[in-house]
Amino acid sequence: MMLVSHESSCANVLKLMDWFNGPNEYIMILERPDPCQDLFQFCDGKGGFLSEGVARHVLVQVLRALRHCRHSGVYHRDLKAENLLIRTDTLEVKLIDFGCGDKWKDSPYVEYSGTEDFAPPEFFLSREYLAGPATVWSVGLTLYELVCGYMPFRDKRATISGCLIFPSWVSPDCCSLIRQCLRRKAADRLTLEQIELHPWLQQN
Repeated sequence: MMLVSHESSCANVLKLMDWFNGPNEYIMILERPDPCQDLFQFCDGKGGFLSEGVARHVLVQVLRALRHCRHSGVYHRDLKAENLLIRTDTLEVKLIDFGCGDKWKDSPYVEYSGTEDFAPPEFFLSREYLAGPATVWSVGLTLYELVCGYMPFRDKRATISGCLIFPSWVSPDCCSLIRQCLRRKAADRLTLEQIELHPWLQQN
């Protein structure tokens, strides 16, 4: 939290206001947006999924938060709707819960501390993964859940197979972006910067 809450902090990352070193724990005082919900609850209140316009607005902010984390040397490692707060009046999004985080590195990680449903297929196949492609995988899963209302893969075997089926209401451009984030081979996935340039995110 301290690494991502420096002076040039990002509006889309929950701010650490202060902290204290207790005898057996750290006590952190965090920013508290109001009114807000986590994104999972927000989607549930909208019938289970979001319109593509709202999902696009959310994703732009999520990408901004993730790039800030990477620039600050932080790998969040647990991106999901439950770890995103959204102000219900302005739709401003903030990334929260760095409890599974680690320092960003270019070499492989061999343990997965985040929610296993969001682990990339390479972790199940080789027990190692890179921060960049794994982050993009979690972006793809999160976007799928936002626009479809459910997760694309029900278990490890489905994650490894990578078979994607979309509801009829999801646009071809949105399907294209999700597919490119959820490519089975890590090296074939988009980067965060390439996601931002995808035609679906360029729409008004």
